Amino acid sequence: MIRFLKRPETGAVASVLVIWTIFAILAPRFLSTANMGNVLTAAAEMGIIAVGVALLIISGEFDISVGSVYILAPTVMLKLTTVWSIPLWLAFLIALAVAACVGLLNAFLTLRFRFPSFIVTLATMLLISGIILAVTNGFVTSYMVKNTLFDVLTKRVGDFRVSTLWMLAIGGVIAFLLDNTRYGNSVYATGGSPEVARRLGINVLRVKMTNFVICSTLAGLAGCIGTARVFSVNPTAGFDLMFNAAAAAFIGGCLITGGRGSIVGTVLGAILLSSLSSGLIYAGASPYWYRAFVGGIILLAVLINFSFTRGFRRAT
Repeated sequence: MIRFLKRPETGAVASVLVIWTIFAILAPRFLSTANMGNVLTAAAEMGIIAVGVALLIISGEFDISVGSVYILAPTVMLKLTTVWSIPLWLAFLIALAVAACVGLLNAFLTLRFRFPSFIVTLATMLLISGIILAVTNGFVTSYMVKNTLFDVLTKRVGDFRVSTLWMLAIGGVIAFLLDNTRYGNSVYATGGSPEVARRLGINVLRVKMTNFVICSTLAGLAGCIGTARVFSVNPTAGFDLMFNAAAAAFIGGCLITGGRGSIVGTVLGAILLSSLSSGLIYAGASPYWYRAFVGGIILLAVLINFSFTRGFRRAT
């Protein structure tokens, strides 16, 4: 029990239990399988982005361009398919490669010139958004053709979608790597103290560059999953997802200073935010309260993590 309370995802677990209990009392249908399927569907794309954002935060950097990459990748995929007649599977892989290149660009500008990652990714976010709007003229790009790729990404099975499995699989793999491999130790050490990490022989630049690429690639994958779900991509969407993904990471126990965080907690954070949106509707409350509740939950999760961390430090 004590070991669990020390974990950074403690706040996320407590918040999920509290929110689910409240909404289950206010609206019993909230816990129905149909609604849980909707909750997990909404959480999947957000959670995949949040896993990448959390990984980067743990290593001491931040990326706010993920919302634009979320739109960029599927836009590239559909344009290559509809305009250039490139097979959809190949277009999908090219789109992920483009997303990875955005991560490389962010890493290069941040690490080579020592610019703050917040400023760099803010610039790339605006740059990418502007390019997308110019190319699409602000119109939605559609692809109303049934295909195997879209089924693999987000096929509905009963009340649930395959995209939920993608979120859980990606989160599980990254969590395992962080907790059980040398790479994971390097990520935590790099975020905790880059100078100490260098003295231990860790290639700090390589760790951060790898995480920038993973973060952007996962954002691109989430965008393609979202497009597969609705058979279209809206060039003006994705902005709120960036904030929600960051919120999920902080709810999951990530510190903005780096060196601490939980992928499991981040996935739970995404599920929590999705549950909150659905729960407000079922409870008959105005959806305009959503952002206020998100802010409150972030503060609650941070307070719980801080309290437990400070308490155990004093005890030791």
